[in-house]
Amino acid sequence: MQVFGKSRQLEEAMQATSATCLVSKNIRINERRTSVRLEPEMWDALIEIAHTENCSIHDLCTMIADTKSDGSSFTASLRVFLMAYYRATIGAS
Repeated sequence: MQVFGKSRQLEEAMQATSATCLVSKNIRINERRTSVRLEPEMWDALIEIAHTENCSIHDLCTMIADTKSDGSSFTASLRVFLMAYYRATIGAS
């Protein structure tokens, strides 16, 4: 499918989705160690946000875990947080 007039960001995002695999990493949530599987781009985003907000990825993950809905998984909540953070950033521009 061709999208006419697509932006550079759209083009890059489409290319990134073509070869994505999950990567497991250990994180701490409330000082408890757990493993999380995310795409490399999600890990990059988490690290970038932690750097921007001057905290660790463990601090961010604890905050996300503490505020997530009871019925949702941590990984899903983490992905939603990442999307919402970047959407808020775009809206602030």
